[in-house]
Amino acid sequence: MPQNVLLPILDIKRAWWRQSKVFIATSAKLFSVVASVFVFLCSAPTPSLAQGWPSQPIKYIVPFPPGGATDIISRPIAEKLRERLGQPVIIENIGGGGGSIGAARVAHSPPDGYVVGLGNSATHTITPHLLSKVPYDPVTDFTPIAILNEYVLVLVVNPSLPVQDMKQFLALARSKPNGLNYGSAGAGSSQHLAGLLLGAQADLRLVHVAYKGSGPALADVVAGHTDWMFGTISEVLSLVQSGKLRPIGITGRTTDPLMPGVPPIRDTLPNYEVVGFMGLFGPAKMPTSIVARLNTEVNAMMSAPDMVQRLTTLGMRASISTPDDLAARVKKDFSIWKSVITNAGIKPE
Repeated sequence: MPQNVLLPILDIKRAWWRQSKVFIATSAKLFSVVASVFVFLCSAPTPSLAQGWPSQPIKYIVPFPPGGATDIISRPIAEKLRERLGQPVIIENIGGGGGSIGAARVAHSPPDGYVVGLGNSATHTITPHLLSKVPYDPVTDFTPIAILNEYVLVLVVNPSLPVQDMKQFLALARSKPNGLNYGSAGAGSSQHLAGLLLGAQADLRLVHVAYKGSGPALADVVAGHTDWMFGTISEVLSLVQSGKLRPIGITGRTTDPLMPGVPPIRDTLPNYEVVGFMGLFGPAKMPTSIVARLNTEVNAMMSAPDMVQRLTTLGMRASISTPDDLAARVKKDFSIWKSVITNAGIKPE
């Protein structure tokens, strides 16, 4: 082919190749941007989901059987949430495993805001140290929403025991070769662990007697078969008022309105404190907007006079908190009870 014809053709090919490379490079960049946006949209919480929440009934899991304190507290909370959110809030009691079975149901539910549940000192800070296989991580498998309330224990003794206050109680316990015996709702219960903590801090030798529930344990203290035990205010109030039990000390920082003459144990043992909590949790990775909405509604209802009064009559204190407050509380108490259980040589089952 003549050179004067070939050169223009080569110029055309070179120009076409340069344009093709520019097109390919531009297309690759555009594809990369589109792909990145697509991945972001797929991984990010869907705004419309959070904005439209709730659009269906919400399940509220109580990890203990009906009739107990966790159930009694949860039912008015569920009813008030229904009024505030405009959707039914349905209580489901799932007992067993020290609360671990119900707590696991919350942890393993979709994080869309339609399953929440009550957690407490047992499910999140005690039971995980007592089971060899815990079906959840109390820190990473939940979204903390709000602390609902706090509660303390009362050290009560049989009236025949010759003690009127904590100083006399500690002196009597130290005078006994094996210490005083105390009952609890069972091995690993809050009453049991509160007794272990008391023994450790006061350098006491105490004999633990495990019962199947607080009722039988209290009955044996009243009958004089055991010397003392810890109980919640709601459990011991009527027995104290009737003179069947004598209150010696309370495990909180201050006195309680229902036990006005009973001083904190920390007045005698400065580092002693046992304050339980109940909180509202969801599965991990719940949308922050739903968590914020629930926290706002829960705080509003827990500060309402009727709820404050209801809890006060049960020996509990309503709480106002942030999700971070609840997260910090779980971590703090988890560490405390881990130390107590480990030092006492209690082995997971």
